[in-house]
Amino acid sequence: MSEVNLKQITQLADQLSSEDQRSLIKYLEQQLRLDSVASNGKQLRSLRGIWKGKMPEDIDLDAALYEIRHEWEKELEEFDQ
Repeated sequence: MSEVNLKQITQLADQLSSEDQRSLIKYLEQQLRLDSVASNGKQLRSLRGIWKGKMPEDIDLDAALYEIRHEWEKELEEFDQ
């Protein structure tokens, strides 16, 4: 696409309502996804599907994240003693 065409498109897009701009963005995103799938021959998969069955179902994710984020505090206390 030439620079002139891109400028014309952005000027027209600026004239759209916010709702129409969001619709345009969704449309362009969908087109880019389709192009990506066509170019590399792979279908996009959700991370939920990719990781399903790889982690225990009963894991308390919030508790695990809390422990990871606060581990340094425990180590700091041990260091000070």
